[in-house]
Amino acid sequence: MKFITFTIFLTIFSGLANAQNPLTPNEKIQVIDSISKRLTERYVYPEVAEKMVKQLQQNVQKGNYTNIKDPNAFADQLSKDLLAVCHDKHLAVRYDPQGMIHSETKEDSLANVKRRFEFSRSQNFGFKELKILDGNIGYLNLSSFEDPVDGGATAVLAMNFLSNANAIIIDLRNNGGGATTMVQLLASYLFDNQPHPLTDIYWRPTNSTFQLWTLAYVEGKRMPDVDVYVLTSKSTFSAAEDFSYSLQNLKRITIIGETTGGGAHPVSPVAAANNFIIHIPQGRSISSITKTDWEGTGVKPDIEVTAKDALLTAQIKALEKLSKSNDQANWALIALKAKLHPLTLNLTPYLGTYGDRTISLENGQLYIQKTGNSKYPLVPIADDFFMIEDLPYLRIKMIRENGQITGLSRIYDDGAIVNNPKN
Repeated sequence: MKFITFTIFLTIFSGLANAQNPLTPNEKIQVIDSISKRLTERYVYPEVAEKMVKQLQQNVQKGNYTNIKDPNAFADQLSKDLLAVCHDKHLAVRYDPQGMIHSETKEDSLANVKRRFEFSRSQNFGFKELKILDGNIGYLNLSSFEDPVDGGATAVLAMNFLSNANAIIIDLRNNGGGATTMVQLLASYLFDNQPHPLTDIYWRPTNSTFQLWTLAYVEGKRMPDVDVYVLTSKSTFSAAEDFSYSLQNLKRITIIGETTGGGAHPVSPVAAANNFIIHIPQGRSISSITKTDWEGTGVKPDIEVTAKDALLTAQIKALEKLSKSNDQANWALIALKAKLHPLTLNLTPYLGTYGDRTISLENGQLYIQKTGNSKYPLVPIADDFFMIEDLPYLRIKMIRENGQITGLSRIYDDGAIVNNPKN
């Protein structure tokens, strides 16, 4: 069984709704009755479903929906009224003029599957960005957790790309959720081949609970001993929270950023009357370790910073740990700290010619240029010490004797040092 957040469906449906015939009073009653029936049968907490149904009936008696004619406005109002009772961010009512959920024929169903697949493929199945940062830190920007049936091959390639990194950063700051089966697949690469418990999922329609464990087999290399940092924001939601919460409780990751959105109820879209859809939270995700969830509270980070500072903070944390035994990491760490805390130096003493290189000052910026080549800005990282952002393998150390600059040293990341005396 897979679960996907309503946010993915809403993205697919966006732009499909258009002006429709006005709803009749009888059609509105049919919609409310069908939604009430489905909530009673499926919503994760029966007592809350009862309260939502009662609220809808009271609103009808008060005439709250009498003047609403537009189907989309009616869906929006129903969503607001239901959320006022349940406060469940997964729940929503939507109008489906194209009948994507209401399909009755095999051909329509296949067309909808193809439409969803093509949308997911156009988003590269959520794998938005993949690269190696300075210090051999792997970085994955994941915008959604797609079903492995569709995105599994991409997931395997991505995780194997990261397999030689000294540390990994997984960016979930703009991830609204998706399939728990993709959570299971990606998490499995971060553990050994012994199954580890991830999430217990209670499913109301069947009144049953099942467990998700890490997989005993994955394609490629596992990374059980690599430090993993997960970035979160207030927009991190649903399956992205499941990934964060499960691995945090297993003490496998360090979460850096903001407390997440707080949606722990797996959801499925259900057809209602007259081409309306209700996205009903029908289950509950529970940590297999703590037996708790994050519904309404969100997942709290281990290191709390603003979302915009989360990546830089994670890089520094990773490099600080790696730098104890890794010169390459220490090299990258110095540069990152300089970006975080820029230095202000008296630049005039550095001007001059050093062999075939000249240091000049333009509009308050120091530049270095080899004769006949391009010039590059020098960024101070310590007294008399500079980096060149466009040439990350090179640093410039000014040589000072008796308080005077007498030359410069070109220091390379492989340990080589070349001195240039001042002319």
